Amino acid sequence: MVDLRSDTVTKPTPEMRRAMAEAEVGDDVFMEDPTVARLEALAAERLGKEAALFVTSGTQGNQVSLMAHTQRGDEIILDENCHIFNYEVAALAVLSAVQARGLRGRRGILDPTEVREAIRPPNIHHPRNSLICVESTHNRGGGSIYPIETLR
Repeated sequence: MVDLRSDTVTKPTPEMRRAMAEAEVGDDVFMEDPTVARLEALAAERLGKEAALFVTSGTQGNQVSLMAHTQRGDEIILDENCHIFNYEVAALAVLSAVQARGLRGRRGILDPTEVREAIRPPNIHHPRNSLICVESTHNRGGGSIYPIETLR
C-alpha cells in the first residue's frame, strides 16, 4: 500500500537507512559536511541560483522564506485554508512575527482582484502588506495547481 496522506508518514527503506548510515558527514556549522555541501550545490545548480540552503523540515523552510521576505509586524496575504496557516502551529506569529490575512480562495487559488483589494493602503494604524503567499499544489484544495495566468 502507498500512503499519500502526508510526507510525515513516510518511512525510509532499508537502502535509505544504509545510505544515511554510510554517508560521509562533517560539521555543517563549519561547512565541513561534504554531503550537505554537494546537496546544496546540486539544488542551486538545478534551480539556476548562486546558492541553496538545506533545512530539516518544511516548517523550517517556510519560516526561513517568510523571514527573508518580511519584517516583524508585517501582514501577509494567503488563502485561509493554506498549509502554513493551518498546520504549522502558529509559526507565522511565533517565529516570523507576521500577521496573516486569510482570503477565501477557490480550491486554494486566490483571485488576483480580491488580492489587490486586500492590500492595505499605507496607514500608521495598519500593518504593512509585504508578501502574498501561494500554495501550489494546494493541500486542502485537493491538490489544485495555480494557473500560470493567475500568477502573472
